[in-house]
Amino acid sequence: MSSYESVHVEVDKDGKVKVLTRGFPGPSCLKEHERLIAYLKSLGLEVSVESRQETEEMHQVERGRVRTQQ
Repeated sequence: MSSYESVHVEVDKDGKVKVLTRGFPGPSCLKEHERLIAYLKSLGLEVSVESRQETEEMHQVERGRVRTQQ
């Protein structure tokens, strides 16, 4: 597990946004992603999620619990 958390945002020339989270154990990465989307919407931007890919970190330990893929 990483010792830091980061959110990397890329915007291509067509305005498509790619968000990559690192270091967030379990589903906390989804919470950060949702928080970023909410912030962008609060700025008046139209935001929609076209796809999402789970990373290995998504299935790691979070606060003493283990998430497993079903």
